[in-house]
Amino acid sequence: MEPADSSEIIPCRNATCGQQLRIPAGEILAVTCPTCGTNFTHRPPKAAGHGKGLSPECQRKAWVMGELMLVIARESMTLIKRNDPSITSKVSRKLEWEGFIEFLKVLFNLADRVGAFHIPVNEYLQFLDAVEDAVIDQMNNAFRQQAGPGYDDTPVKISISAAFDLGQKLYQPYQFMVLEEGKERDRYFQKFGEAVATALGVRGNNAVATTATMCASSSIAAMKSLMESTDGPSSSTVGHS
Repeated sequence: MEPADSSEIIPCRNATCGQQLRIPAGEILAVTCPTCGTNFTHRPPKAAGHGKGLSPECQRKAWVMGELMLVIARESMTLIKRNDPSITSKVSRKLEWEGFIEFLKVLFNLADRVGAFHIPVNEYLQFLDAVEDAVIDQMNNAFRQQAGPGYDDTPVKISISAAFDLGQKLYQPYQFMVLEEGKERDRYFQKFGEAVATALGVRGNNAVATTATMCASSSIAAMKSLMESTDGPSSSTVGHS
């Protein structure tokens, strides 16, 4: 039997830090590393009340998956603007944010589809929750550094949680094997490309839609590599029906 004041040791999610942190055991916690200042959500085993819970390996992969998704979304938006310089003058910061969110919607769904081949069934729902947490935590860490004291992390949390839910509603109905080519897969990415162009206020712009589709489809290989790895690729690596 664990003592009432039981605790556990976990590593900081920041791979360049790796500080060992002692926290209360058995609780879902918002943790701040005192060494590097990284904020992250810890989901312990059995927090969901069934199964063995989320293993440290799955916690780590969820965090790195979040890093990967954010890198892909950012670099994809940069590529879209580079391929069509007129976009820069046409698209406001608000519309650019909407385009970025469209990328996160499809990337959440692709992470779900790729992860289904690698994460144990009894950890799977917690893994998806941890990926969502990772994206929220990492975005808030970045914005907090820019805004300083008094930063409110609620808007980002609400926005990203909504993106996760909408991404599943929009894209999960498409039935295809994520690692195989096919007409249903093509329709899936076509819908996504059109959604990005619409979000950016340039509906019908085939160049934007095509670039977005290319970026999203190429992310599958990077996600697969992450899930198959022991240590996971760095956050700069971009490349279940």
